[in-house]
Amino acid sequence: MNIDPDNEERSTARTSYYNPYAYRHNLWISTGQLVTQIFFEGRPPNSMASAPIPGDTSNGQGGFPGHPTGIFGGTTTLNITNVADPYATSWKSNPVRWLVKRMMGMVKWRRDATAATSGDPSSSTLVATGVEFAPDAQSPRQTALATREVIVAAGALHSPQLLMLSGIGPATTLQAQGVPVNVDLPGVGNNLQDHGQVWCWYPFYNESYPNPTMLAHNESFADAAWEDYWANRTGPLTSGAIDGVAFPALPYVVNGSTAIADAAKAQAPQQFLPTGVDSTVLEGFARQQSMMTSALTDVTRAAYEIINANDGVLTVANMRPLSRGTITINSPTPFAPPVIDPRYGSNPIDVQIIQAAMVFNQRLMYTESLSQMDPTQRYPAADAEDVEMLQYINVRYQTEYHPAGTCAMMPLELGGVVSPELLVYGTQNLRVVDSSIMPMLPAAHLQAVVYGVAEKAADIIKAANKDNSYGNPTKSQSESTSTADVGSTLPRTSTSSPATQLPSSGTANTNNSSIRTTVTQLGSTSTAGSTVHSTSTSPLATQPTSSSVALANNSASNTLKSQSDSGSTSTADVISSLPSPLTSPLAGPPPASITYAGPVIVTTFVTVVYTQTVYMT
Repeated sequence: MNIDPDNEERSTARTSYYNPYAYRHNLWISTGQLVTQIFFEGRPPNSMASAPIPGDTSNGQGGFPGHPTGIFGGTTTLNITNVADPYATSWKSNPVRWLVKRMMGMVKWRRDATAATSGDPSSSTLVATGVEFAPDAQSPRQTALATREVIVAAGALHSPQLLMLSGIGPATTLQAQGVPVNVDLPGVGNNLQDHGQVWCWYPFYNESYPNPTMLAHNESFADAAWEDYWANRTGPLTSGAIDGVAFPALPYVVNGSTAIADAAKAQAPQQFLPTGVDSTVLEGFARQQSMMTSALTDVTRAAYEIINANDGVLTVANMRPLSRGTITINSPTPFAPPVIDPRYGSNPIDVQIIQAAMVFNQRLMYTESLSQMDPTQRYPAADAEDVEMLQYINVRYQTEYHPAGTCAMMPLELGGVVSPELLVYGTQNLRVVDSSIMPMLPAAHLQAVVYGVAEKAADIIKAANKDNSYGNPTKSQSESTSTADVGSTLPRTSTSSPATQLPSSGTANTNNSSIRTTVTQLGSTSTAGSTVHSTSTSPLATQPTSSSVALANNSASNTLKSQSDSGSTSTADVISSLPSPLTSPLAGPPPASITYAGPVIVTTFVTVVYTQTVYMT
């Protein structure tokens, strides 16, 4: 529904957040994949997640009766052909990749030899070293290593599933499925919320006023609309079908009655929660309950939403649901879909609000403005009694596609899963960045809110990585001269003007496998096992918006020289011999320190992003 005001075309996350940065050389995206688990240093993996299942073509998209091809309405969004690995495996053709594969073999051997622990979130500081993924259940697993962080953005349904498959979640659930417990976090998968909605229809019969259905059944109207759009970028096609919504407060809808709010306040917190809920989760809901019930009596705060489709549809959606659902797993294998129990209407207050909203719809249809459209009430029936309306709600209540809350950003003692820095409790470098971190649903659609979470998360991650111990990075920013002494303490001296920093940069590196050095520009990293002095000059007046640096390594002369696509040069004199990464002790996980990856960003089904510093700005 987002329209770019300049060209009147659809605006999406891709056009705004991906396309402008797709050229970056330190950005790699793999689609059609599903992450099977997250690896942690010194902890055993979920061996059942790693084992391919011959003949099982499940790809993680799930399915349900009536939609055998998937959960996307009879189509698939991930139609990716699995191709052979384009990279050779011999050390001569690709020494860096060969070394990474050898190191991963050592890491896997060490993990398999390590016993599972109980996973105490108050004392554990797990270090995420990477992720495992595959396109389907029968395919061999692949691994992406991370030198800095693993960032999970798989959504409120799949982020908790992935955490549980990786040994982070309610210990009883993990133990029942044979998953090694890394961190016992009861809040993972609990606190599921959604803006449940009910579709209502009052079709308009006055065709002297145009409405969206005319684009489908009135050929002359549709032709004129298309001509208007292509010629002037104006007319009906520049407006979304649903371009009018309202967020009423409950007191206005029920004529000042406090009966619903009073009933909500009288409830005990545990009264309508799932049975056997952990005490911390219960305490967290108790805190939420007091805030939500007070909102129901506030004339300035929305209780529900009216979604106007301009054709007689007035769908109503509950903005402050008191019902709480769960996400869990009933299999240690990743391609088995998560068990989703939204528990819609489990708290009767939610149903009462929807019923009051549908009664208010009838009042709206009799107003002077809407009555001119000649509406006829079809669903629910105009003469429906309370019992019939409740039956209609029972049949029609569905998702508004706003699931949230299953990895809530709350204190640990309130059933929280992530800290204010979005770090999963008990881990050192694993973050969750999606709607699952919201403790309570906002009384609004989640799209802009999720974008806001991502923008804030980018700031948090960039700030955290200014002094990052993983792989001892230094950040070379770009204007005039910068000098970095790379060693164990990493002293940093630079002169740079933020006003003249370039927006992005990526690197392509060809390094001698006996040393571990990466020299890049503009927020990328420079790491080595011993001291390197680097001086770069960049004529900003002639430099393009991105600077791609190709780095070559000459171990004979101990000199690093790079040439950027803008003509600027950078020469580094290696003061002492650079030791092998196998003999150079570095902070953080040893296997991750030799990869090209920075954060590994994990999304649903799954998109993995290798990056040195690809943060949205």
